[in-house]
Amino acid sequence: MQKTLDTKTRNLILILFLIGVFMGSLDTGIIGPVLPSIEQSFHLTSRESSWIFTLFVIFFMIGSPVMAKFSDFYGRKKVFILDVILFGIGSCLIASAFSIEAIFLGRVVQGFGCGGIFPVAGAFVGDAFPLEERGKALGILGSVFGISAIGGPLVGAALIPYGWNWCFTINIPIAIFIIAFAWYILPEMEDERKLKIDYLGIIILSLLAIFLAYGLNQIDSSNFLNSLLSLNVLPFLLAFIILIPIFLKVEKRAEESIVPIHMLKNREISIACVETLCYGIIYSSAIFIPSLVILSMGLNEQYASLMLIPILGANAVAAPILGKILDSAGSRKIMAVGTIMLAIGLFAIAVYPSNLIFFIIAGCMIGVGLVTIIGAPLRYIVLTEAKPYERGAGQAIVNMLSSAGQLIGGALIGGIIASFAGILGYKISLLLAAIVALVAFAFTLKLKSRDEQIATMKANQ
Repeated sequence: MQKTLDTKTRNLILILFLIGVFMGSLDTGIIGPVLPSIEQSFHLTSRESSWIFTLFVIFFMIGSPVMAKFSDFYGRKKVFILDVILFGIGSCLIASAFSIEAIFLGRVVQGFGCGGIFPVAGAFVGDAFPLEERGKALGILGSVFGISAIGGPLVGAALIPYGWNWCFTINIPIAIFIIAFAWYILPEMEDERKLKIDYLGIIILSLLAIFLAYGLNQIDSSNFLNSLLSLNVLPFLLAFIILIPIFLKVEKRAEESIVPIHMLKNREISIACVETLCYGIIYSSAIFIPSLVILSMGLNEQYASLMLIPILGANAVAAPILGKILDSAGSRKIMAVGTIMLAIGLFAIAVYPSNLIFFIIAGCMIGVGLVTIIGAPLRYIVLTEAKPYERGAGQAIVNMLSSAGQLIGGALIGGIIASFAGILGYKISLLLAAIVALVAFAFTLKLKSRDEQIATMKANQ
């Protein structure tokens, strides 16, 4: 990617990626309110319909490193356009589907394409933005996730009366616009290298994602321990565990590994990986907050869902602000303060879930805390430590571990809630999440200072 782009062009490209990331993240928010309509249309059980979400996650995890690696070699423009085309094709398949198999196929294609959109956008910031503006740019991109988390369900609720198909049809004109915009504005990569594709690594990575997602998807939260040991779950989780060292060994030997394992030897990136897994567990606990509100405040489902607004709204507002501060303060200070706020907020809701004002304040603290873990500060670390030719691959590691953490966290938290009667299970899950936030805090203290980050960035230019 060229690095001599003027400010106007950089900002136009940032807007392009902002729209692309918003399209992909909005789709993850829409799927929740859409599922009941799809279940009714195709006479599905909740277990069957859960694959609409799970297949997307599996192929998102696979698509992230594959597309990111391609973008490091063949340029952001070609791969980003390919990602959006795939996402658009997947949306077409779902919108026109006459069978559940077509929907499953559409979610596979969507997930694979969407997996590449996020790391390509993040890597572009490292390619084209000067050191003093990267945090701000990453913060702007990060704000999309909070906005789409609120907007997804709202858009879904608005379109469902016209037919659930429209929730996916809406992606098609957006994808066409993004493709045309990208073709016009994105510069070509000057020096293309030939990529020797790591086919064995891709196959094993795919099996890892499938075994983990399938095994966790089959866990029965109401009978957690017994289902964990059942033939529907245990063999797949064991296969996942067994394949991890095999995958690491294959990737170390690969000439161009699909996942740059050597980057994990870097202390900063290793800490970023731990933080990402912590985020997955914490985020999974936050998803159950509306259910806690129903029990603690006696609200109905509609009003209980509104109690997520303080978390998601604070997330969306804080992301660009923290990104701007990041350029002068560095990741360590922001993440340390954020993880402490996150722990306090989670603990407060667990102890006092019935006080509305207290709940809103704690929710805002959680929202700000979450964005310090998975938002700009963490991606800033990866951009700082990665070489220019590995920026996309580095961003993909964050995507993969975030998805894996959410899958693991969802199963764990679901099991805890189901194991304890009434409100107690929700309280315990939030207390566990608060402890995980404190673990994340402890790791942030080992990060580099701002001056050390700047020195590393300059060395890696």
